[in-house]
Amino acid sequence: MNRIWHNAFYPALLIALLLPQAYASLDLLAGVEAGIETDTAMTTIDLDRTQEALSSNNFESEHVWHNDHTGIQYQIKLLRSYSYGHYPCLAYQLKIKNGEDLQEKSLDACQHRSGKWISVSPSSMAF
Repeated sequence: MNRIWHNAFYPALLIALLLPQAYASLDLLAGVEAGIETDTAMTTIDLDRTQEALSSNNFESEHVWHNDHTGIQYQIKLLRSYSYGHYPCLAYQLKIKNGEDLQEKSLDACQHRSGKWISVSPSSMAF
């Protein structure tokens, strides 16, 4: 199974990390995978807040915000940093609260040379 994930996602990861800044797609930004299957998908404002939280390098506190337009609360906790080749990466926990519904996701992102954090799947990264 890991080989299948590696074969499927490794090329996408390389393309995402090597794309020039002008071509870095918003659909690859960290956080975009949150809520895809539900009605809690992040807005552009939420994706920007996710970028800020990941760039903060603050492992001590949780980054929490409430989107007044959607009524959804997001919380990010940075868990650990690591490298994939020359790219800095982070493992983080994302909590999404929509009314009484709470979702928790363990996610990973690596920093594109543009400075943006790009979603990655840890199973796609074979060292």
